[in-house]
Amino acid sequence: MRRRPFRTVLRSLATTALAGLLVWPGATTAQADSTPPAGAASRAAAAGAAPELLLGQSTRAAWDDFNSFGQNADGGSVYYELRSGNWVNDAHRAYATLLADQGKTVQIGISWKDNPPGFEGGDENAKAARSRAVTAEIAAGGHTAALDRLLAFTNAHPTARFKLRLDYEVSSFYHCTDASCSSYKNAFNRLAGYLDGKSTAHNLDYVFHPVRGEFEAMYPGDAAVDWMGVSVFAHELCLPIYDRGYLYNGTPPQNYDTGTSQCRNAYIGTDQAGNPAAVWRNFDHDANVLKLVKFAKDHGKPVVLSEAGMMNFTADGTTTDGLEQTRGDLWVKRLFSLMNYQGPIPNMAGQYDLRGVIRSVVYIDLDFRYGWDGIDDGSFDFPPDSTWFVDGRLSRYTAARASFCQGLAANGFTARCR
Repeated sequence: MRRRPFRTVLRSLATTALAGLLVWPGATTAQADSTPPAGAASRAAAAGAAPELLLGQSTRAAWDDFNSFGQNADGGSVYYELRSGNWVNDAHRAYATLLADQGKTVQIGISWKDNPPGFEGGDENAKAARSRAVTAEIAAGGHTAALDRLLAFTNAHPTARFKLRLDYEVSSFYHCTDASCSSYKNAFNRLAGYLDGKSTAHNLDYVFHPVRGEFEAMYPGDAAVDWMGVSVFAHELCLPIYDRGYLYNGTPPQNYDTGTSQCRNAYIGTDQAGNPAAVWRNFDHDANVLKLVKFAKDHGKPVVLSEAGMMNFTADGTTTDGLEQTRGDLWVKRLFSLMNYQGPIPNMAGQYDLRGVIRSVVYIDLDFRYGWDGIDDGSFDFPPDSTWFVDGRLSRYTAARASFCQGLAANGFTARCR
């Protein structure tokens, strides 16, 4: 669907607004007037359409694995970087081309934090400092020419749809130069405005993909954001992983129930007398993920699970098969239950219906034992006892694959299993 013609104007206004936020005349920051925000048509289409299954995160190996037992996936996910002004490598470009030539959806992570322009080496703190500086440079209008190769590609494929993550898993550490994070908010608006202004195919959507705990503080504003993204690995579904031989689940030990593999959090309920009180409950989903989905719903944004994949759920640090038959099945079931969540949210009063907010799922259907692109070069890139040492291909898991196929059908995906 073509973008509304006034969208680029809105993005320009949002870029200069305080902290990158646009407030409609006569409206408070909490409630805008009835004028539809930019991207409303795209979001309305997303809300009424079947949810998407995208296959990631980098090469056609993910596409091929799903198609060994399934069909009709909606697209995939790849990466592009500002530093080189190009795809991360030829495999990413080839996968994007395969999908775009079929008119599919392509999620593209436009990165600068992983390899910032002008960064010539140093520790992670030095890299983060340069990434923050690049963010400020983007906000001031820099680095836009690095997107011209990408624009040529998207314009050459007018029947495809592109979800552009303006960097991914963004955080204050890598993207904010001050407490308000105006640097990232304005950078997001600046890049979206530039891309909109140069797009002749009008087939671009913009994804705000933060780390779980910083979505509200870094939000670029309703005028700029089409989708909210979140990563879903192990912590997000309250499952334990094994890293270098020890159990880790991403939450403090006192907030985790090892017997049920659930996060243990307090939420605002009532005591026996009916008075408001903190009540302890075990959850299948991380509190920050639930809050992000609620935030997206409150702002009228669909959610894309921009990165979703299994991790190392086995305690055996010597195995190299990566098989996760039991934990992988539970992970898949919790992934789909997140799409249909109804209930309390930790540290918040009331009950919440979050069904239908998540409209797109990117499953990383790759063998991570060989590295981030899942390419088998004959040697493993990760030690057997590391978090990422896992074969995430659904074709390898009888129970998890069956649950995944059931989840696709039950949730109305166009993608189905044969």
